[in-house]
Amino acid sequence: MEAAIELYPERELETKALSVPDQARAIQITDTNTYTKAGELLLAIKDLRKEIDATFDPIVKKAHEAHKEAVAQKKKVEAPLAEAEGIIKPRIAAYQAEQERIRREEEARLREEARKREEEERLALALEAEKEGMPEVAEEILEVPAFVPPPVVPSSTPKVSGISTRTVWKHRIINADLLPRQYLMPDEKALAAHGRALGSRAKVPGVEFYPEQVVAAGRR
Repeated sequence: MEAAIELYPERELETKALSVPDQARAIQITDTNTYTKAGELLLAIKDLRKEIDATFDPIVKKAHEAHKEAVAQKKKVEAPLAEAEGIIKPRIAAYQAEQERIRREEEARLREEARKREEEERLALALEAEKEGMPEVAEEILEVPAFVPPPVVPSSTPKVSGISTRTVWKHRIINADLLPRQYLMPDEKALAAHGRALGSRAKVPGVEFYPEQVVAAGRR
């Protein structure tokens, strides 16, 4: 005698559901009889989905509650670290920004000093040429563009292994009326609500509202 195969509710429902697509594909609606069969299959699908909901929803709910609890516990433990990170990161960024400002100012000062030295040297050479009776050479010396090698001031911010920075470009909208069209997003929810509320009377420039038949199924 063969032992009976026991199916868990989940497996039994899965077995039932797997056969339904083939049943749907087999129905070609060509007359009232096949139309009725299609409607009966749709109702059977709704019934089976209710069974699936009744079986799996408690499992999903329990798993969701466990997930929420785990996330909440993790967030609670991490909270002090997130607070500390939120304190120290802006301070590091502020120090780096200040050191970069100082470095740039020093580069600008050295660049100006080098430019002045170059100008003084060129002027001295031009005067010497004038004294020696070579005005054309003096004029040429003054006309040639001065070349001042750009000074490089190294950053004074210490390197800390594992700590790095990068530039991230962000934005803030200061005048929404000036935004180009490609940066404007239609409010799909508002348009859908407008269409449902006004039906054939709904009108919005650039939008077409049209009717669409939606099949619903349910036991009465």
